[in-house]
Amino acid sequence: MCVLAGFGELPADEVLLSDIVIRSADGEQRLAGRVVAEGTAGELLLEDPAGRMRQLSGAEVVGREDRRGVWQPADAEQLGQLLKTEAGSGFEVYQTEHYLVCSNCSEGYNEFIGRLLETVHAQYFDFWKKLKVDVVSAGRPLPVLMFQSESEFQSYAGRIHPETGFEGVPGFYSVRDNLVLVVDLTRDRSLRDVSAVRKKLADRPLQVATVVHEAVHQLSFNSGLQQRFADFPVWYSEGLSLYFEPPAERAAVLWSRPGQVSPRHHPEFVRLVRDETLPVPLSDLLVNDQAFQSADAAVAAYAESWGLVSYLLKKKPVEFAEYARRLQRLQPLRAVTGSERQQMFTEAIGETPAELSVRLIPWVRRLRVAR
Repeated sequence: MCVLAGFGELPADEVLLSDIVIRSADGEQRLAGRVVAEGTAGELLLEDPAGRMRQLSGAEVVGREDRRGVWQPADAEQLGQLLKTEAGSGFEVYQTEHYLVCSNCSEGYNEFIGRLLETVHAQYFDFWKKLKVDVVSAGRPLPVLMFQSESEFQSYAGRIHPETGFEGVPGFYSVRDNLVLVVDLTRDRSLRDVSAVRKKLADRPLQVATVVHEAVHQLSFNSGLQQRFADFPVWYSEGLSLYFEPPAERAAVLWSRPGQVSPRHHPEFVRLVRDETLPVPLSDLLVNDQAFQSADAAVAAYAESWGLVSYLLKKKPVEFAEYARRLQRLQPLRAVTGSERQQMFTEAIGETPAELSVRLIPWVRRLRVAR
């Protein structure tokens, strides 16, 4: 059941649908979709059939008509056609069991990434099953858009997120659009089979790590682990994806399972810790996201997030699972204060940040990257 917009409790098979008229600098625009959430200041979160969400302020909405009904998201054919239309000529759709991949890359690359995504999907659900945290399959294909050239990737990324710079970024997950975007680092459209792609990517581990990392973000927001536009701690979201991402050079798709020591973030963690002190105190990392917004502090914040999630999953898995369950209850458009974050973490984990830091630093230092 859910309660929205004065309609009271809606039956499980019904949602609140809305036709919205908004006013912007470009004039009036009409939108339609399901109402996901409403904020206390009149904000509205609307999802369209393609799974894209739009957050609207109360001032933007000049007309609104609500009704109860059964939600009908776009099917695979409709979503694939939409992606092809928006991506442009030369793009084709490659569908796997759980993913819809729109790409202008080589056949071999499409197949390799499809296999990698399905491996991550299987490991993700097995991971949470072992921790006894309830997650569910999305029930529809998850969209992935792949570009053979960086210029195409940059152009599309800049079009959907003009407020963000993507220089040097090999891929990302758009929470708003529920879409993973990746650029093909092989730069080779002649690769016709998986073995050729695997050989090429063996020297480019960042490609595999990026796909895994962004796929975990997408799975988290489509399995009930996290709610899009809810106020999740960034260290948790990023730390979890970082925990999954390290490649495995001997595996068929150069990745096998989560929990490997990160060849990127372990050295950074060790390098940045001085005098048994973390560059970003855990007390700050846990309660606010400021370190991730600073170029100077972001490297440390990511390294610490990887280290913290790794430590908790190895040493306190039951407590981490309880923490994950508490975060599952967070709702879109509802702000969480720093003190609430602190309380949620301490009650679930059973340690204060100061107590945890004392054990975290030497534990991470003892880890060794697989050779």
